[in-house]
Amino acid sequence: MNLEQIKKQRNKLLSYKNITPLIESINRLNSIDKQELICNITLNDFVEINLPNISKESLKLIEDVALSLKPWRKGPFKINDIEINSEWDSSIKYNLISKHINAENKIIGDIGCNNGYYIFKMLEKNPKQIVGLDPMPLCKMQFDFINFFIHESKVKFELLGIEDLEFMDIRFDVLLCLGVLYHRKSPLDSIKTIYNSLKVGGEAIFDSIIISGDSEIALCPNGSYAKMPNVYFIPTLKTFQNWLSRCGFSDIEHIATQKTEINEQRKTKWSNDMSLENFLDSTHTKTIEGYEAPQRAYLKARKLK
Repeated sequence: MNLEQIKKQRNKLLSYKNITPLIESINRLNSIDKQELICNITLNDFVEINLPNISKESLKLIEDVALSLKPWRKGPFKINDIEINSEWDSSIKYNLISKHINAENKIIGDIGCNNGYYIFKMLEKNPKQIVGLDPMPLCKMQFDFINFFIHESKVKFELLGIEDLEFMDIRFDVLLCLGVLYHRKSPLDSIKTIYNSLKVGGEAIFDSIIISGDSEIALCPNGSYAKMPNVYFIPTLKTFQNWLSRCGFSDIEHIATQKTEINEQRKTKWSNDMSLENFLDSTHTKTIEGYEAPQRAYLKARKLK
């Protein structure tokens, strides 16, 4: 298949009966007078959209549309006094990796971008272009909702996954692959795809859940990990580094290892009824299956040839 055929297949998802009402909901925003939609953007921990001319009625409509797009997994976003406090406080991860992202006038890709929180945050770094890839229609709906106000020509959302990178005619300066690899049945194939999609001299930032220890091994959970059935391989830090090296990456830098805390992944009125606290045992040191509670390693690596 070529890229256009893949896009055509993925776009069919937007006609599914659970998605068309969301498109109709977003289209309701077109009834708001354009003068009310004049805005300015503030990029702090929130991606904040300030609408000084908005009426109470229009702001209520905006809130209703945002609520129709639940669950919000990544964020947070803010529209005037509407705080979309997503399940993940993604500002924690972004603040950890931000200084390691060299984005000035670069082409950036965010694999598994969800609703584009990191995409919008990276606008502060003055990139040339940012492309978010995620095959989930709800993520696109949430991205379209936020970008309805921001109208940023530098950002683009594609209903594509990591496996589709090889069909794209873009070679990226920087690729982010955050919280993706442990969901892949063949993590080395995915890493190699990322390597091949970078320009020579390009950089990638990865994170993965890891297990403790110095051995060059990986856990293959039996059935599920923290109630996630689609977790296949969880490496040690050394194994994670080896994966990148064996796929051709050089200058592999360990940015940090950080335990996932309940203030980072939590239940809110904008999320599902279950979150990290439901996936751990009473001590919060083990998953409910008895594995180590999640900790994440962050690595940065470069393609030199």
